[in-house]
Order: sequence, then structure tokens, then C-alpha cells
Amino acid sequence: MRNYLLISYVFPPTGGVGAQRALKFAKYSPEFGWRPVVLTPDQASSSLRDPGLLADLPPDLIVERLPSLEPASSGKVSTSLRTADLPPLARLKALAAGLLFPDRHVLWLPTALPGALAAARRHQARAVMVTAPPFSTFLLGLMVARLAGLPLVLDFRDDWSGFYTKGFAARGGGASWQRLVLACERLCVRAAARVIGNTPEMTERLARLHGGGSGKYVWIPNGFDPADYAGLEREPAPDPEGRLRLTYAGTVFAARPLGDLWAGFARLTPAQRARFAVTVMGRVLPGEVADPGLEGLAVEALAFAAHQEALSRMAAADVLVLTVADLPGLASMVPAKLYEYLALGRPILAIAPWGEAARLIAATASGTVVPPGQPEALARVLAGWLERPPRPGGPPPPVFQRRRLSALLARTLDQAIAERS
Repeated sequence: MRNYLLISYVFPPTGGVGAQRALKFAKYSPEFGWRPVVLTPDQASSSLRDPGLLADLPPDLIVERLPSLEPASSGKVSTSLRTADLPPLARLKALAAGLLFPDRHVLWLPTALPGALAAARRHQARAVMVTAPPFSTFLLGLMVARLAGLPLVLDFRDDWSGFYTKGFAARGGGASWQRLVLACERLCVRAAARVIGNTPEMTERLARLHGGGSGKYVWIPNGFDPADYAGLEREPAPDPEGRLRLTYAGTVFAARPLGDLWAGFARLTPAQRARFAVTVMGRVLPGEVADPGLEGLAVEALAFAAHQEALSRMAAADVLVLTVADLPGLASMVPAKLYEYLALGRPILAIAPWGEAARLIAATASGTVVPPGQPEALARVLAGWLERPPRPGGPPPPVFQRRRLSALLARTLDQAIAERS
């Protein structure tokens, strides 16, 4: 069994969809000859907590929780990404954090580096693997790999220079900031032995942008763990009031808005809307609408839920809603929750431009895709379902099972150290 450093800023008990990828790699990669040594902050600057995820970790997993200079989270789920909505002191702190490059989590690096190097020596690590965002962790991985003389593997969960250039702001920071991000990304990618993208388009873009040969770039998508769905009902129980139940899971923000969904419902009559029930489960950031107040339409807004509770609530839906804003670069990404939707087998309503998410839905015949900005088309789909409800999707493609994806990661690590030797 060979050890590798798995650097992930988000890791249980931190919750949210971003924690799932590292969690499942840590769970399954030992089956393929690679034992992770997880490096994560002792107190991640995140308000999302899901202690139940800890039960999914192998009992002998080594987790090094390294100190950070970041302010500790209050433990409350924040509903704001805009500094204008914060109290004066918090606003000042947010503005100061906005000056940090490449992101505010760079404050973890100075205190994490000594512990990371010590962990590499103590556990005789053979490789360094970093999953991001936050993308400042790529710099930590780069420094550890160079100082310890180990091959570096970078895992892009999101598109850095092509979209999330500053935090989770689309193309944020201005032109100068974006040039710095591109230069930083190039430095990290060119130093890496292998680079993983979680969609084909993202992986191909990184290869075109930074070069180094096609063998350097690997596609490992997000996925689902069948163990998470044991005990969930394969078919939802009928709604007592005979309504068609739609559920949206996840944060509602500029990249994942609900405005088009509400615009489609606005084209229906009150009597038609009364035959639907919509659940919005997750954070709703300022500027976004959780309930449009349309006559007849029942809307329930729920706060962030632990992963297993969220899956149970999604399993109770008749239709699962996915939204992707029509923003440059966003179509190259696939929301991680789409794979969970596929695993649940519920029909999917995707309001999304043609891109990776829409292609995946079409390839799996798992739902209906309506482009953003077409409320009349969406209204026709909704009205049609009142006469003929959407059919459930088929079994999820096995290729997206987390165990299989961990096998791909193990193969990638094998190639990285073989090349180094």
C-alpha cells in the first residue's frame, strides 16, 4: 500500500457538495493500492457542517487537521456573498479578504506548509494530490511537491481561469486579476505530473491552454456512491393533494438561479399552478428569489440539510430541478448534484444552455432541458406534465460510481509516480 497526500480544504465535518469528492476518494482509493493522508484545515472558514459524513470515513483514515490563520466560522449558515449586505465590521473584513490572492483561503498556506511537509516525511508519501476550489490550495500542493520531491496531481472540481476567477464570482476581479489567475494556474498546471478535470470540455480546455501533451490530462467526473442510496424509496409516495412536486437542491445564486423557473410558472394560470408544489432546499443568496409569491403556487423554502437528509427529501420529489445560468464558461461545468439526481432516478427538469450538463441529461435520457430565457417553452413543459407526468429516469450509469472513479484516480497516481521514476 502506497501513501499519498490528499489536500482538500473542504472535508468532513465540513458539509456541502464540495466535500463529497475528497470524501469518496478517501473512502475508496485504498481498495486500489493508494492510502490517503488527508490534509485539511483544523477550522475551515465555512459555515456548512455535516458531522454525519464522518461515519463514511474508513476507521483507519489518517486526517491531519492543520492550523490556519483564517478567522473561525461562526457556525451559522451565511446567506450573503455581497459585502453591501454585511454589518460594518464584517464588511470591512470581507473587503480586506477580497484583496487576498488568489482567494481569502490563502491564509491557510503559511501555517499548513510545515505540517504538510512533516506529514509527507512521516507517512512516506509517494505523491501529492490537491482538489480545488479553493484554488489557493493548488499553491500549497505545488510547494509541498517541490520541497518534498514528489509528483503533483491537480484536481479541478471547477473551472478556475475560465469562470471562477475570484471566489464564486463569474469572471470576477477585473482584467488584471484574471491575468494573474491565468498566470498562477499556468504555473501550477505546468508543474503538475497529471491534471484532472471533472468534465471533458474543462479537461480539453486546460490541455489547449497550458500544453504538456494529452496524456497529462485526465477526465474524472463527479459521481454518486450507491451506498448513500440504500434504503431510499425507488418511487416517491403519492402527494396527498395530488400535486406534482418539484425540488431544487443546493445554493441559489448567480450561477444557479431560479428566475427562469418562476417565469415559467408565471405563464400558467392560478388553477394550473395549484397543481404543483415546489421545494427549494439550501441557501438562497441576496438578489435571488426563493418564493415568487405566485397565486396558487405552493413553495416551501428549507435551509441547508445534512447530506442524507437532503437525499431523502430529493427522493420524495416527482421532479428534480437543475439550473445553469447562461454565463460565459459555465456550460463547460456540470453541477455535482446532477449525478445525485441521476442516482435517484427521478425525472430532471434542467433549465440550462447547451453544454456539458445538458449533454449528460440527453445522453442518459434522464429529463427535459429548456434553455434559459424561454419561459413560454418552460410553461408548455409544465402544463404538459399536468396531462402526462414525466417518466422516471433509468438506472444511473455505472461509470459514475464513486468506487470506479477512485480506480481512475489510483491509475492516475500510478502514472504520475511511474513518470517521475
